[in-house]
Amino acid sequence: MSAKQLIELLENHVKLHKGLLELANKKTEVLKKGDTEALNEIVKEEQKYIAAIGRVEQERIRVVHAMIGETDEPTLTACILQTEGTERAMLEKLQDDLSAVLSELKNVNQLNEQLAKQSLQFVHVMLNMLMPQPKEVNYRKPNVAPSSYEGGSSLFDSKA
Repeated sequence: MSAKQLIELLENHVKLHKGLLELANKKTEVLKKGDTEALNEIVKEEQKYIAAIGRVEQERIRVVHAMIGETDEPTLTACILQTEGTERAMLEKLQDDLSAVLSELKNVNQLNEQLAKQSLQFVHVMLNMLMPQPKEVNYRKPNVAPSSYEGGSSLFDSKA
């Protein structure tokens, strides 16, 4: 196997990760707005990218094994050490590009995780405000069961 195949795979890898990064940035804006429908669409798109990245990664591992043999660990660094000239420079550049995109993607995903947690906390607070837990304010005999309207937690207290 030649380094050219690996270069093509890595270029595709970088392209797919950049697309995933673009979706992650869109997700940040959607999380800020609270648009759940758009968030669902972005998650579906992300799944497509993740599946494609998985396929490219499997192919990359196959090509790396063909280049360096089955005995070594299938890393890009091991391939770079076996190449020379422009192919080596190209592989090093692609390795740097991929590392930069992955680092930025990690940062954006951490931000999105924090935004999602804050949104969930807000929802829980609002639910607790709308449906507060019943409190014992009156004395009741210990062996007497509460009446049916006291035990339920309803948004409206009404009697028919």
